[in-house]
Amino acid sequence: MRKRKLVFFLIVGSALLIVGVVLTSNELRGTWFGPPDLDATATVVAFRRTEIAIAVTEAVLTSAPPSPAVLGSNYTWDDLLIEIVGVNENAWPLVQANNQFNDPPAAGRRMLLITVKITSVGDPEAEPIQIVQSNFKVVGDRHVVYNTYGEETHCGVVPDALNGVVAHDHSMTGAVCVQVPEDEGNFILVYDRYTGGDPAIYIPLPE
Repeated sequence: MRKRKLVFFLIVGSALLIVGVVLTSNELRGTWFGPPDLDATATVVAFRRTEIAIAVTEAVLTSAPPSPAVLGSNYTWDDLLIEIVGVNENAWPLVQANNQFNDPPAAGRRMLLITVKITSVGDPEAEPIQIVQSNFKVVGDRHVVYNTYGEETHCGVVPDALNGVVAHDHSMTGAVCVQVPEDEGNFILVYDRYTGGDPAIYIPLPE
């Protein structure tokens, strides 16, 4: 009987000792380090989210250039291979000769004509893809988008304008033309055929 009482008191005493150590540890932790400041943590998280939102907004408003990791990729999400065949940096004489009713470029601008070759390299059973000039845009070092149909950016009736259908394992060649400032450079050809938000493809023009 005495042994049972002794064992009982030893168990109870050990439990009380453990509880005391835990409580003391918590008190010391609160004294030395202080409890976690939940309000401060929430403020830091909110500040970080604001920083990210501002960065994204600035990128959109300034038409920031795409990530360098994407530049130069000639393969598209819809299984096309886009190759730049040639670049005419001052194509107005050619555009003028193609159609006498074409207007010259606006003051301070020039016509940039890009010839591309497009090859379908995807599924043999896939439907042919319609390609037109308006699937492409041009962006330079000013981060301004120049398209083929804008009032101040189109070239008029372009020779060999890109327009047609490309089927599997076949190619088509055509021209994309936009007006750009005379003093701008470092242009990138952007393939952006809208089909539900698929990513654009960025192809730097050769120097």
